[in-house]
Amino acid sequence: MPLLYDAIAAGMWAFRTAAFRVTTLGAENPEFAPGTLLVATHRRETDVPVLCPSIYAATAMWRERGRRLCFAVRDDMFAPGFLAGIPGLPLAARRRLYPVDVVAMMEERLLVYPLRSATEARLGDVLRAAPEEPLASLAPAEVVERFERRARSVGLQPPAQAGDVLRGEFGDLLWMPVQRTRDAGEALGVFWERRAGAAVRDLRKLVSLLRGGARLLVFPEGYPSATGEIGPLRRGLGALVRRGRPAAVQPIALAYDPVTPGRTRAYVAFGRALTAPADDVEAHVTTALRRTMPLTVGQVVASRVRDGGRATEEDLARAVEEARREGRPLEAALLDDKTRRRRLEEALRVASRADLAYVAREHASARS
Repeated sequence: MPLLYDAIAAGMWAFRTAAFRVTTLGAENPEFAPGTLLVATHRRETDVPVLCPSIYAATAMWRERGRRLCFAVRDDMFAPGFLAGIPGLPLAARRRLYPVDVVAMMEERLLVYPLRSATEARLGDVLRAAPEEPLASLAPAEVVERFERRARSVGLQPPAQAGDVLRGEFGDLLWMPVQRTRDAGEALGVFWERRAGAAVRDLRKLVSLLRGGARLLVFPEGYPSATGEIGPLRRGLGALVRRGRPAAVQPIALAYDPVTPGRTRAYVAFGRALTAPADDVEAHVTTALRRTMPLTVGQVVASRVRDGGRATEEDLARAVEEARREGRPLEAALLDDKTRRRRLEEALRVASRADLAYVAREHASARS
């Protein structure tokens, strides 16, 4: 396990170095005492490989393996065919990846544990639980139609039963999220009852890990933010904190700045650890995550464009001073007038090609 854990960490480092320009902030003296619950913002699907090398390096895990992190992740990462659900894959890749089983190594070797929701699942989970049931009894009519169109396009017979679509050609459709409803039929009702029981068992396992002194990392938003907003957090976080009684809650904020030439800049910021809140856990942690969100040049540029203006050196300087007063993380380069001016000029040149709405909302959310 240690060698595989180290190998995965090295692979993550290589990936993030090739894909991003990463800056780590506030990790000079990480403590992460036994029983610490690390909570991180969820920005993109790349958050784990961007974040983990920063923690790995700051804590020198290769020397002290007792400090290794455990991870609570969405249970869909444990689902058969998980890799085939990655957006944007060509059909041939989905077919090859669908049979790949990543479950066996997750808990035992990589300390990764599932965290199910009692009210939300992937469509593939529902269909795998009752493969002999008619597809139309488990999926909405418009979704059944999408399966039928896909089957025709790849030369397959129209699916009749749920099990007919459990294959790579439908990997992305199986990845669709579904919500529990009050009017679920018999087969769906059985599925959701079983899932609720599994969600309780998942939570108990994480509670046991924390009480046993594990350092546990969670993404309490559940999914990457679609708008840039920080939060809302899932209600399960409160139960985990109250029952697990962590020694501390360590906020970590990730931010991506695409308003820059070349590779996107990524930031991993470690905030001040909190004593585990006794009540209003989600509110306290949301506030901590917002205060930990680092300031980026792209946030300032995007915010000014959203307001109908154009960012100036004075705007950026004011934002830097405001961040310093609030104790918000920011990279040292922004404290130098000359470097700050250069970074602003670069951002303004590429602003028309970036997703400004997302980073503008991120900036507003962090300050709310």
